[in-house]
Amino acid sequence: MKSQVGTKKHLVLSLSFFVVALTTLVILGSVSWSADYPTSSVPPTIIVPVDVKPGYCPSPLEVYGSGDVSVAILGTQELNVTEIVRDSVRLQEIPPLRSELRDVAKPFRLYKWQISGKKLKEDYCTDEGPDGKVDLVLYFSKKEILKAVGSTTSGDLLVLRLTARHSSGAPVTGQDVVLIQK
Repeated sequence: MKSQVGTKKHLVLSLSFFVVALTTLVILGSVSWSADYPTSSVPPTIIVPVDVKPGYCPSPLEVYGSGDVSVAILGTQELNVTEIVRDSVRLQEIPPLRSELRDVAKPFRLYKWQISGKKLKEDYCTDEGPDGKVDLVLYFSKKEILKAVGSTTSGDLLVLRLTARHSSGAPVTGQDVVLIQK
């Protein structure tokens, strides 16, 4: 009888040790996984409404003349544009010349659309004026934008992509359609 009790105790101790060891492996394994792959904590991309040449719809991009092109990141209920890191903003990989905060336009209702370059519509924009929310207006060299988009013909519709970083560290992206005018 004594040997059966001893065997049961040994079995319980063995099982307890196994459970503790397995639990430790699971916990350490999950910590190790997180430590090896820090990208799991990267915040998701923030999609922002962008308006090239606010107040115009379609947004014209004339290939003649020189000067600057205004591009606005439009503030929304969810987006405080003052939290965009201004030094990180790029339009077609081009940094802005300068920027300012002011209310210029209301976002187009479909600003979160994904565009592949096909089935573009020139009215994927808004010409509605200020909406009471502050916008980040940036100015880019027209010459640099035209160089970045390459060869175009009058009437072409192009998507200009904007990238930036939010103060939280999250990547920011937005886009707008422009109509090439020669």
